[in-house]
Amino acid sequence: MLTRRYAVASFLAFCLPLTAAAQDIDTAPATLGDGWVVRKPSEAGLDPASLSALVSEIGTGILPNVHAVLIERNGRLVFERYWPGDDENWGQRIGRVDHGPATQHDLRSVTKSVTSALLGIALGDTAEDALARPISSFFPNREALGAGLDTVTLHHVLTMTAGLEWNEMEVPYTDNDNDEIRLYYTDDPVGLVLARSLRDTPGSRWYYNGGLTQVTAGVIEHLTSKTLDKYAEKVLFGPLGITDFTWHRSDAWLTNSSPSTASGLRLRARDLAKIASVILHNGQWQGRQVVPADWVAASTARYVQDNPWGPPGVYGYGYFWYPGTLRSGIKVIRAVGNGDQRIFVLPDVGLTITVFAGNYNDFRHSVGERIMGQILEALH
Repeated sequence: MLTRRYAVASFLAFCLPLTAAAQDIDTAPATLGDGWVVRKPSEAGLDPASLSALVSEIGTGILPNVHAVLIERNGRLVFERYWPGDDENWGQRIGRVDHGPATQHDLRSVTKSVTSALLGIALGDTAEDALARPISSFFPNREALGAGLDTVTLHHVLTMTAGLEWNEMEVPYTDNDNDEIRLYYTDDPVGLVLARSLRDTPGSRWYYNGGLTQVTAGVIEHLTSKTLDKYAEKVLFGPLGITDFTWHRSDAWLTNSSPSTASGLRLRARDLAKIASVILHNGQWQGRQVVPADWVAASTARYVQDNPWGPPGVYGYGYFWYPGTLRSGIKVIRAVGNGDQRIFVLPDVGLTITVFAGNYNDFRHSVGERIMGQILEALH
């Protein structure tokens, strides 16, 4: 919702002639034959002058090292901009990259949210019963299970309230004592997680645990007899027309294992924006049901009421998504990745925002939140 002050300013902006910079902004993204229908920002109710100011802040570094911003409004891609910048490929520096529509980019932990969608497809109409099952029941042939694991359900895993012994929030990802980093040095990452004992009563405490997403990949393998990347090609990427992706797995893992669900996926910005659009449209892409609508609702519900990552009191946690309510009262569903990778889905205003950036292991800027706020201010 706009403030009265901004509503008046926005009205005047639409009435006055556009500056040259704003005219440049008020053009439709390119039609690339990838399934996106495109429109001009002004045709979607976005103020080009406000978007021009956002582009200026990114270009001058006020919003640092942003690589891409895409906006969908009501099923139409209405804004798409790229900037060059220093980047990485799954932790390996690759220097300055001229980003564009054809450039793959790390998603980092946004990979977790994609994994959630894949689980929903795999569960289908069995989801309600499956969520209440002990996680151990999905791994009947494993023997080295941690004490108390039979009290941990799939729901606990997906909400990161499993209560397992885990060290990921106390040390940085550059430290080998970080348990997510430990995953990449074992040949059995799922086994490493399932062997952990309980620290907390399941359901009592949220604790960020990337290993739980690898366990989720194991559940999908159990249900589908496919590795996660092969299953994704069939049921998610294929229907969305996503053919250009990389999904990293550790060199220590078996070559026929699932890739890293904590952070390993690389996509082009337009393709990640398609996944955001699927969430906005209750699991549909261009009228085709890709993810079950019931799963979209269930996975983006707010089971953990308060989450420490983001503006205080705004976000909770669902099934590897961060549902929340902004100060304005607008509902938001967020996916978060290290380096300021972001998806924002705002059903109340028919909007999705996709952000790529290169601020890895730098948590000072809140770049994604600031971009979302300025785009909401641009709504007419």
